Amino acid sequence: MSEQTAKAGKLSGKLQEAYKNIETRFTERFLEEDGSLKVGNTGKKVVSAYHKIEDAVVGGYEKVEDTVVNRYKKVEGAFVEAFLEKKEGEGLPETSPPSDGEERQ
Repeated sequence: MSEQTAKAGKLSGKLQEAYKNIETRFTERFLEEDGSLKVGNTGKKVVSAYHKIEDAVVGGYEKVEDTVVNRYKKVEGAFVEAFLEKKEGEGLPETSPPSDGEERQ
């Protein structure tokens, strides 16, 4: 079909013109200038409702995440306080990366 074209003539010209008119009206009615689909009032309501649901879900997740992280930090702090202490007078030993023949100790 791609190897064929419409025959030139009165009927062909009228059909092409009618198609172009339909295409233009469709484009003006349903597409934005960038080619994206226009959203009518119903579409706007749906998008708005979706965003409200999305915000609630994301907000709920963030609250759960914050709660879990904060509780973990409290447990970690209590563990460190109960079982660990800082070494006095000693810093961390300085280390250098091993050369090709050396192994790290």
